[in-house]
Amino acid sequence: MTQHRNTSRWLWLSLALLATPAGAADFEKGWRAYQQGDFAAALAEWKPLADLGNARAQYNLGVMYDQGRGVSADQAKAVDWWRKAAEQGMAEAQHNLANAYIAGDGVPQDYALARDWLARAAEKGLARSQYSLGKLYETGLGLAADPAKAHALYLKAAGQGYDRAQYNLGKMYRDGVGAERDLAQAILWFRKSAEQGYARAQAALGTRFARGEGAPRDDAEALFWTSLAASQGDSAAMENRKVLLQRVGAPVAAQVEERVKAFKAKRAE
Repeated sequence: MTQHRNTSRWLWLSLALLATPAGAADFEKGWRAYQQGDFAAALAEWKPLADLGNARAQYNLGVMYDQGRGVSADQAKAVDWWRKAAEQGMAEAQHNLANAYIAGDGVPQDYALARDWLARAAEKGLARSQYSLGKLYETGLGLAADPAKAHALYLKAAGQGYDRAQYNLGKMYRDGVGAERDLAQAILWFRKSAEQGYARAQAALGTRFARGEGAPRDDAEALFWTSLAASQGDSAAMENRKVLLQRVGAPVAAQVEERVKAFKAKRAE
């Protein structure tokens, strides 16, 4: 599982559900201060709101303690604020709290509690919680492994465009785990993830075309996706790219390199 400190953190910016116009104004002042790097001022605006029970302010204080911005980094305090927001039903806080239990960061490691908090956030439709809960069921961390449940959760997250879920779904179809083996479906989901720039999916898609698994063998297409993965440091893709370059020859390799450049330029827009 991804460790707690490597998971995404971001501040809650929506003002739509703040309790009062005054509270919204204070929250916005805190956000402007945060954007300007004045974390002390952001803290001064958000702390009173958090003390009054505003879940979004509580969540943001958790992020500040997690990252050590405006306060000394303190994972236990980060977890305390996330718990307050999580208990009010905030999915993002529930997700972060679950990751803290997975890693044992600020709280004792507890996969059962992690599962419970992820399940709450997943039920609210949070894609990264659906994915993380799927990983627990796939790997059997702290619960009985259940590939079918993992597949169902990945499918929900993948349908929302979550690249890692799309990649894992592709693997399940490739290997016939949690679902019937279906190489065409594997390619479909690998492609969706690869088009978002996920290196592992790019490498997997390149391998499918190189082997002719789920689609006709296409060395140029294999080289394209493998080159993209290799450019992101995927070591297996780097080795596979050498073999593919020998297969296709210089003219095709040059054409593929132009495609790679165009893909990266479009992604950078």
